[in-house]
Amino acid sequence: MKKQLYKQINDVDIPILYHFDSDTGEIFSKLNKLPVYYSIVWPNGTPCLIAELYLTEKSKVVKSSKKDGGTLGNIAKNLTHLIKFCYKENIDPTELTHKDIDDFIDELSNEKYDDYTHIRNNDTVKKIIAYCIDFLIWLQKNIALDRRIVGLDTKRDRYQIKLVEKHSSHNGVSRTYTVFPTVLPSATKTIVKPIPTAHIKKLWDALAITKSSTKVSNKFKKRFTKQQQSDHREYMFKRRELQLVLLDATGLRPQELTTIECSTNLDNLTKSRLSIPTLKRREDSKENSRVIPISKHVAIKIELFIKIHREKLIDRLIKAKFIKSRAQIDDVIYLNAENGKEVIPDAAYQEFRRLRVKTDINQKTCQSMFRHRFITNMVKLHLIGFMDKSPLKNRQSMNENDYRTILTKVTKFTGHKLPDSLLHYIDLAWEELDVFAYTCEVKALQDKLKSIYYIVHSIKSTFSQVGTKKLNLMKDDLMQQLIEIEELSSSL
Repeated sequence: MKKQLYKQINDVDIPILYHFDSDTGEIFSKLNKLPVYYSIVWPNGTPCLIAELYLTEKSKVVKSSKKDGGTLGNIAKNLTHLIKFCYKENIDPTELTHKDIDDFIDELSNEKYDDYTHIRNNDTVKKIIAYCIDFLIWLQKNIALDRRIVGLDTKRDRYQIKLVEKHSSHNGVSRTYTVFPTVLPSATKTIVKPIPTAHIKKLWDALAITKSSTKVSNKFKKRFTKQQQSDHREYMFKRRELQLVLLDATGLRPQELTTIECSTNLDNLTKSRLSIPTLKRREDSKENSRVIPISKHVAIKIELFIKIHREKLIDRLIKAKFIKSRAQIDDVIYLNAENGKEVIPDAAYQEFRRLRVKTDINQKTCQSMFRHRFITNMVKLHLIGFMDKSPLKNRQSMNENDYRTILTKVTKFTGHKLPDSLLHYIDLAWEELDVFAYTCEVKALQDKLKSIYYIVHSIKSTFSQVGTKKLNLMKDDLMQQLIEIEELSSSL
């Protein structure tokens, strides 16, 4: 069964009817290029045509983006929940009843991770239901014309799924709308915790396994030599490795990962710095950036990726005639392995998801949790620095102005506009500081140990691929020593 039911495809030609000759019966059509198209399948892999038709129509009225799908991508993602439910219950979408939607809501609301935390909150469930109701309304207006699937009951019309009227007023403007009635209250915002160190270690272990399992597609096998195929697999592995390194070392937003420019950072890396575009739902946000310090080892790792693996990729694609020249390459570090273009955020998300699936982590684990970990550490280190300069200050005596002074400095590294949006990290930072009995140069120590961690992981990955008799004799002892060093360094 397929887990991922939707796929974004850019620049798709869709035939549209523009004239029918009633005398000859001839149909005249032309091609209409859709910038973004979504392919939707049922869990068994067969196309879900009604969903694709719906999304094609929605693409005319909602914002879509080649990069991350935009609003259209969000609709596609949320609609797949209903497709999975209908498939599991063996119900045609046109036959859904009010009770079915109640059961659907119950399923969405009560789905949990292994640690018993809810996968989605009430507001998310309500949003999913709203998208699904809109789909069903479209279905009855355009496909199932003989059915009353969803609507507001009247004396004459009775619907399978019964909506209710709601009234709201904002700035003196009143409006009436219909919704599916639920007893779900508005969700209180839950604070996402930093990713635990144990989860990071499992992700790195899972990454090491992918080195031998990465495959090259048939179209590359036809044009690449054996060595080029090997280099291509190495690029894919190194790109996944870089993804974990950047998430951990920079605290960037997941969608910022694929937008980090290459040329502007070559000089920055020699100074152990990295310039990251600050993306936060603003059209002009790519013009904004922040420069953050990184450890020397991380800077070297990024530089090696650019000058070796990225360069080899570009040369391969040109020699194999997948692209014509370097002018077609996007100026970003994180390149699509097939065409040298900027990777769409969803593709990077899927890379991370596949990595997480290979672990035995059954709790919420996402790329954003690396950012929460980074911010918590930054607040913690700035708290330490503040108390070093003000020895009389402690948790009990610090006031709101003290915290704002600290958080204002942190925003320069995280890309937040207002320091108040970081206030909840204060408690997380204090919780972690409570376990320390010292206020030494923790940042420098962490960077050094983190560098050891990356080196150890690289050595482990190399050993896992070596099969000579000589190395096999010493492999177990060396691997055990490396694991011990890794555990010691990752525990901080």
